[in-house]
Amino acid sequence: MSSRDKFNIMKIGLLIIATNKYDVFIPPLLKSVKKHFMKNHEVTTFVFTDKEMPNKKGLVSLPHIHEPWPNVTLKRYHVFDKHKKELSEMDYLYYCDVDMLFVSDVGDEILPDKNSTAYVPNEYKGCYFAGGFNGGTSKAFLNMSREIKDRVNKDLENNIIAIWHDESQLNRYLIDNQPKVLSPSYCYPESWDLPFEKKILALDKNHKEIRG
Repeated sequence: MSSRDKFNIMKIGLLIIATNKYDVFIPPLLKSVKKHFMKNHEVTTFVFTDKEMPNKKGLVSLPHIHEPWPNVTLKRYHVFDKHKKELSEMDYLYYCDVDMLFVSDVGDEILPDKNSTAYVPNEYKGCYFAGGFNGGTSKAFLNMSREIKDRVNKDLENNIIAIWHDESQLNRYLIDNQPKVLSPSYCYPESWDLPFEKKILALDKNHKEIRG
């Protein structure tokens, strides 16, 4: 038995896409990840970017060409499916928007419980899942990535783009495959005042300026 298994230390992959002007968010996010994210496990942050970034312990930079809006977000899961070989080496995978910031410890409470195309009818009254932070076991996450990629491709063949792009597809998938649900603490809008502890902030920004 390895020491990793003995002490239940998991290999956690954090996935970040940062191209074009979004690269300005990388340094503060990485600093907050090191301070607050899964401190009892082996965390590797995978940064998919069109900027030069050296690989170092706990950080893997993977080249990714910037695409114009909305493909930059719509085809997010295409990126993960493309790199499934190296990502499958992780025990768990979590995606995080680059314009987020960890402000409190995020640990084992987000791990899935062991027992545990984008159209949604208007009468659906369940949860709406924010796309800014999501994940699970590497197998489940990569299966989801492949399925969402295929659904997006099918829509594009029919000249259809879901209203909230990848987030619409994510919601359709999770309605059909019920996940462990986290509170708004894990995607907390920076300027809002909600009755939840702040864990991961979704930073305020000028969307028009950043998207170029």
